[in-house]
Amino acid sequence: MLLSQQQLAAYFDRIGLCYDTYKDRPLDYPLLRELNVAHAITMPFENLDILEGKLLSLDGEALYDKLITRHRGGNCFELNGLCGIFLRSLGFGVSDYFSRFFRDANGQIPMRRHRLLKVETLDGPYVWDIGIGMRSPLYPLRLVEGLCQKQFGQCYKFVREEFYGWVLYEFYKGEWLRILSFTEEPQADVDFVTACVWCELHPSSPFRQQRMIAIKTMDGRKTLDGNVFKVFRGEELITLRELEEPEVPSCLKEQFGLTV
Repeated sequence: MLLSQQQLAAYFDRIGLCYDTYKDRPLDYPLLRELNVAHAITMPFENLDILEGKLLSLDGEALYDKLITRHRGGNCFELNGLCGIFLRSLGFGVSDYFSRFFRDANGQIPMRRHRLLKVETLDGPYVWDIGIGMRSPLYPLRLVEGLCQKQFGQCYKFVREEFYGWVLYEFYKGEWLRILSFTEEPQADVDFVTACVWCELHPSSPFRQQRMIAIKTMDGRKTLDGNVFKVFRGEELITLRELEEPEVPSCLKEQFGLTV
């Protein structure tokens, strides 16, 4: 699926930008970075449909309707899936990859249940990922081994490892920690369905336990875990408040742009 001019104009409006300003820009890293930031601060990670027992669709038209027309967010399969359609429609070369996510793996080998994108720009290949509801890069990362890439006081690097392939590390609290890994085997939309269904239906899926809402800001992020609302500036927690259930809808709308 590729987006029409009308769909692209509505898409740009959804992420707070004007299509006419961007449609003739060169397909380079500065453009990709601006688009990545615009997505990250307007499209939240959220699992509300999963909690309500609504099965997710990874069909392009369904994703466009949910995230653009209805101003919702989604999980990594939805968010990065629609981003791939958007970026291809602008002319970027895009590959969809399966990824392992390490933060909740408890030292075990994590299953492949995360979707991210490799995007080819005039400046080389970059990794695009707006589908992490935790601490993560705000800008795309250059896909090159060993380069320390600094963003807002954080440092990230890619390392090649025999079993995991490309591994993204972050320097956090004095040590290098794995975030995720992937191999460069391109995937079709249908390849992600099984892992997405696991996230929706399996009893051990973390996405079935409580609300998981997150959106980035230019200096941090906002989260709603269950009924606990947090605001971070960098890694400093500046707001912590437990909401009463009647307060949740207004919080979703005012803090995350969600009307559900």
